[in-house]
Amino acid sequence: MLNPFLKVEWLKEGRNVRLPMIIIFYNAILAFITILFMFFNAESLQEGYSYNTSSYLYQFLIISTFQIGMIFVLMPFSVWGFYATDREKHMLEEFAMILGSSKQFVIARVSVIIAIYMMLFVSSLPIISLSCIYSGLPWRKILRLGIMMLICTFWSASISVFSFSYCKKGIWAFAQNTAIEAMFVLGTVLATEIIRSFSISVTGAESLAPIAINLCMLFSLLNPLAAYMGYYGNITGDSGLMNLYCGRIGIDSSTQTFSFLFYKAASIVCILMGIAFIALAVWQMEKQAKE
Repeated sequence: MLNPFLKVEWLKEGRNVRLPMIIIFYNAILAFITILFMFFNAESLQEGYSYNTSSYLYQFLIISTFQIGMIFVLMPFSVWGFYATDREKHMLEEFAMILGSSKQFVIARVSVIIAIYMMLFVSSLPIISLSCIYSGLPWRKILRLGIMMLICTFWSASISVFSFSYCKKGIWAFAQNTAIEAMFVLGTVLATEIIRSFSISVTGAESLAPIAINLCMLFSLLNPLAAYMGYYGNITGDSGLMNLYCGRIGIDSSTQTFSFLFYKAASIVCILMGIAFIALAVWQMEKQAKE
């Protein structure tokens, strides 16, 4: 194996009882949502309402949104497990620093985290497939969900590994990880609103200045939810909140050109940001090794 740390980290995580417990509870929640929607549709048919596949469409969206949301919720706890203070893992970190293999060490941890969350996705395929069958969605929508989860997992895992590599105390690393993700998810929305309000107050017109529009779009690309809005719009045919958001800054988001370029660019930016945080984590570990 090219990366000697990958096998060690994977064996440690595979022997941990936490992984099967997460899979059980994760799929139990998804199954509960599916049963709830099936019960609702059965009750509607008994009351004389016609069968409507749109409810299963929203079931698929709720399940997919839950899966993507759980990535951001569970990620800090998942990475915290890697940076536990037990003696064996602490020795492994020192071994990585001594040998100058910080890059391989960080990549191994990010790879194991991605593998775990992709395992959760694969384990939930029977439940997702049931929703996909009832709603009449093609199978490629499930593939698109898997790609979206992979991008979000890579983005969130890179930030978490950087935070726990930078801070020595787990609680401070957890707080820093939460702050960074909030900055990109909520801070970018707040920044666009500030730019919009400032542009309107300066120009005195309802439409924004071109430079303000460009800045708003630039901040929007940094938000991982922009990539998810592309996935949401691909499922429903209407990106909903994204159309409203873009309408506030004077951009028509209903065109195919915008859908193809903006959402793809947002996904690429997520990947590039993940690579940047991995590089920062490697740099931080090498800096600590020199000290």
